[in-house]
Amino acid sequence: MKEALSLYLTIFLVIPSTTGGLFLTSSYTFAQVQQSTPQTINGRITVPLDPADSIYNTNTSTILGSKNISLTPHRITETHFIDQGLLKGVGNITNDQTYKDTYLSDKLVQSTGNGTFKTLDGQSIGWISSSIGRPVDGRWVYYGITLFNNTQSKSLSFLNNGVGLSKDVLGKETDRMWILK
Repeated sequence: MKEALSLYLTIFLVIPSTTGGLFLTSSYTFAQVQQSTPQTINGRITVPLDPADSIYNTNTSTILGSKNISLTPHRITETHFIDQGLLKGVGNITNDQTYKDTYLSDKLVQSTGNGTFKTLDGQSIGWISSSIGRPVDGRWVYYGITLFNNTQSKSLSFLNNGVGLSKDVLGKETDRMWILK
């Protein structure tokens, strides 16, 4: 009989793997998966995040503007864009967002952002985030953590003070977010 394996997450330990997966460990139970051959990091069992468990998926993304802020000691850019996506339990939303990217090398970007999820009926919740980006198979992939503010909006209140984990791929792949419970 196969045993169920609990995936535990730590807000403070984000380890991007060389295979493009995001692996985390800690005391928050996030998902149950069937165990086959477990992968380990420093003796801890790890499981990649499953796209089927994500609560937010983008459909389209539109860049509204981008500018260079600094070239020394590292290049820093600011980009403002809007995503159209689907939030489970809510439906279609707009994600209005701005990011500052610091290019630490040709293969590593540190990104901080803020934005707002908005529903079609005008409800909203703000958020802040921090991500690490690196090229994978010729495209930039960002792994991040998002902290949601509080809202009085009924349909978005389940996100109040919530923490999300995200995987964003520049190009035509769907960006995803998972919520820690």
